[in-house]
Amino acid sequence: MRTFSVGFDIVALNKIIPSEYSMEYGLMAQWVSFVVTSLLVLFLSAKKRIDEKPRPLGYLVDPDFGRIGVLPKKPMIYTFIGGVFAGISTFSYYWLVGTNPDASAVLPFGQLAVIYLLIGDLMAEKDTPTIIEVQCIMSIMFGVLLVGVSPEGEFSPLTLLVVLVPMNMSSAVLTYYQRKTKRHEIRPGLQVDTLNMRLWSLLFLNTVFSLLAIPSLNASSWQIMTVTFVPLLWATIGGSLTAFFSIVMYSRALGRGSMAIVNSLSSISVVLGIPLMLIGNLIVPGSFGTISTAASLWTLKIFGVSLVMIGVIALQASDVRAIIIIRVKPQTGDLLPLLFNIKGVESVSGIAGDIDYLLSIKARSLAKTRSQILSRVQKVPGVESIHTLIVLKDYR
Repeated sequence: MRTFSVGFDIVALNKIIPSEYSMEYGLMAQWVSFVVTSLLVLFLSAKKRIDEKPRPLGYLVDPDFGRIGVLPKKPMIYTFIGGVFAGISTFSYYWLVGTNPDASAVLPFGQLAVIYLLIGDLMAEKDTPTIIEVQCIMSIMFGVLLVGVSPEGEFSPLTLLVVLVPMNMSSAVLTYYQRKTKRHEIRPGLQVDTLNMRLWSLLFLNTVFSLLAIPSLNASSWQIMTVTFVPLLWATIGGSLTAFFSIVMYSRALGRGSMAIVNSLSSISVVLGIPLMLIGNLIVPGSFGTISTAASLWTLKIFGVSLVMIGVIALQASDVRAIIIIRVKPQTGDLLPLLFNIKGVESVSGIAGDIDYLLSIKARSLAKTRSQILSRVQKVPGVESIHTLIVLKDYR
C-alpha cells in the first residue's frame, strides 16, 4: 500500500502536472485525502452483524473501532503533536517527489527514520550502542546514499539535508506519538482505534502542511491547480485510499509490537519500488521517469536497496526474546497496565495458579534485557519475584 501510494504521486507528477508544481499537487492531494478519509471512516461506522454481534464495518479493519468520533483528551494531544510533525515531513516529501521522478529512489529515503528512532532509544536509555546497532545505522545510511545517486554520478547535498533533517526526523517523532496514541487504553481491553487516529492526524497534518506550502504559491499555482484538479482526481483518490490503509495497518502494528519490528516489515516497500517503476513504465511509458540503461547506476541502486533492507531487518533479527515469570505479593492490585507500559514488553498475561503474570519481552542484547527491562519490572510495586527464560528458538 505504501509503494502504491508513492506510485500514484510519481505518476501524477510525471504525466499530468509538471514536477515543479509538486507543492500544488500536494495541497490538492492532501485535502482530497482528508475528504476521502472522512467519507471512508463514516462509511465504516455503519453497523453489520459480525461474529453474531452488531458491529461497525470498521471492526474488520481495527477491532477497537466503534464509530467516527473525537479521541479522548490525552490521545488527541498525542495525535496533534504527531500531526504537526507529520505536516513538516509531508512538506519535505512533496519537495522530494517533485525532484525525484523515480519511486525506487524516493522510498528508501523514508527508512532513515529508523535511525532516529534507534538513536532516540539509546539516548533515553543512556546506553551505549551495540556493534549490530552501529552496523545497521551505517548500512541504512550508505544504502540511501547509493540509491540517491543520479545518472551523472552525483548526489544533491540539498536532497540529503532535506531527507536527514525535516523529513525523517519528523517521521521519527510521528512514529513515536502514533505508537503512544495507539497503546493508550480508553478502558480495559479497548485501545484508541487507528481509523479515528488517521482522520484527526490528517486534519492536523494538512493544516500544518498548508501553512508551510501556501506562502510559496503564486497566481500561476492557483491557475494550474484549477486546470489539473479534475484530471488529477483519480491519482489523488487512489493515493488517498492506499495511504489510508497503509497508515492504519502501520499504526495497528505499532500498537502491537516494537517500532524496530514494524519498520523492518515496512521496509519491503523499498524493494517493491523497483518492480513498480519498471512495470509502470512498460504499461504507461514515462510514467515513472526515464529508465537509465547504465549498468553501473543499476548496480549501485540495487546494492543500495539491499543495504537498506539488510540494515533495517538486521535490527529485528538481532533482538533477544525472553519470557518473564512474575509472582506478586498477596492483595496486590491489577498490574497489567503498569507492566505493559514498560519499554520492551510486547505482551502481558495474567495467569491463574502459582504464577501471577507472564511477560513476553524483546531487546537488542542480553545486557539490555537485564539493565533496561528486568530492572524496571523489579521496581513495579507489588512484584515479589521474577524468573527469566531466554527464548532460543520459536516454532510457529
